[in-house]
Amino acid sequence: MSSDTLLEAEFETSHRSQPSVPGFSLLGSVVPKPDLLSYAPRINLNNQPWSLPVVLDGNTASIRLSQKLAAGWRATLHAATQQLTSQDRVAFPYGCSAENNYDRYCSDGTFDLYDFRSDNEKRRTDALEATLNGAFQTGGFSHAASVGVLRSTVRQRFEKQAYNYVGSGNVQGTAVTPADPTLGDENTKRDETSTEFFLRDAVKLSDHFTAWLGLRHTALHRESVRTNGKLPTAYDQSVNTPSVALSYTISSDAMAYASWGKGVESEVAANRARYTNRGAALPALQSRQVELGLKGNSKDFGWSVAWFDINRPAFADVGSDCNDDTTGNTCTRQADGSAHHRGIEGTLAWRQGTWAWQGGAQWLQARREGSVNTLLNGLQPTNVPAATLKLQGSYDVASLTGLSLSAALISESKRMVLEDNSVSIPGYSRVDASLRFENTLAGKTTLWRAGLDNVLNRRAWKESPLQFGHAYLFPLAPRTLRLSVDVAL
Repeated sequence: MSSDTLLEAEFETSHRSQPSVPGFSLLGSVVPKPDLLSYAPRINLNNQPWSLPVVLDGNTASIRLSQKLAAGWRATLHAATQQLTSQDRVAFPYGCSAENNYDRYCSDGTFDLYDFRSDNEKRRTDALEATLNGAFQTGGFSHAASVGVLRSTVRQRFEKQAYNYVGSGNVQGTAVTPADPTLGDENTKRDETSTEFFLRDAVKLSDHFTAWLGLRHTALHRESVRTNGKLPTAYDQSVNTPSVALSYTISSDAMAYASWGKGVESEVAANRARYTNRGAALPALQSRQVELGLKGNSKDFGWSVAWFDINRPAFADVGSDCNDDTTGNTCTRQADGSAHHRGIEGTLAWRQGTWAWQGGAQWLQARREGSVNTLLNGLQPTNVPAATLKLQGSYDVASLTGLSLSAALISESKRMVLEDNSVSIPGYSRVDASLRFENTLAGKTTLWRAGLDNVLNRRAWKESPLQFGHAYLFPLAPRTLRLSVDVAL
């Protein structure tokens, strides 16, 4: 093989078995105080005698062939495949039928518990990409361009699943219920094929200005069908996603930029009896992002500041009854306006001798727009903090070469739990510490790491995702010690 040709191949296989960890939730209309729930950080509500672990097996392979052509051009062909098999099982807490609430737990700390099992889930993705990259001059401008096509297919195959009510659990994790692994619920098989044509070009307009241009055309075909052959769906769709950016070199270590672009986002309706379109992939929608920024970097100091405006499509459940699954076919998962995010983000990094400091802060105004439920418009989306602060400092111990100590502070503001913003979880701060030591042991480079997360053992709700129409709460992990060693063989 000549020096102008490069062939690379990779293969990876993995096996992982782990328990599922369901979230906590509201107790009636109340957010439980995490500092009073001494059991919350360690308990697993999936802890039933009949609970089985989630097992994930995966094989990934890729091969890349690159060929140098004339005049500085290069052609690349990249093929990749991934095959995943999963056994998804969990004692699943969902809602409180005793109080006719299906988006939270009961006010007394109990909840409806389901035996969920979906075995032999198979997902396969194949992709083939061909690109041509090169540089050329035209009209007095320098171009660095690439053009290509990406073809990918996704196949998802599932069997019938279990989703059976087995009784009441509680947030203390002490209730024991009988198992019911009956495979009485249909699943949904899905296929997707996409062909993407793309063009990118960096145009040097002058010594200070560079324009970055891009265009991607995506042709989609999606289809789904229930495991019993019912509720087939299929559609074809094409989407164009352009992007434009302009950068200005202020000095050798500072630049300004502006960018605009579109992206593609989609969602799949949950496999719940309430949905008329359960398991089906929804039509892809476009997001849009605008960003203006300044950044600089020198030997000992780096900084950046950016203003951004992102408009992402939002999805919602619309129908006569979008909480209870007992009736069935009462709700449709569909596009529902957008979530509009505007904000400012800044970072600083500084090194002085054996000390290094870095930090970042973000202020975000996120609001719902265009919802069919007009009461939601202007409100903050769930699980999105308005302010985030991250600080980190490290010190290289001069008296012991290879030893570095570091500490970090992470702080976030409150998050909304419900879409109507009537309930929120407070913000929190967490301190982490770690050390890193690199030395030579028996002629091998050895890296030792030790970390202590949540040094002050703070109790807080870290996240508040709204999933499957249910409000969940996930606790901040308690004080945790991590140890590891890496040896270069």
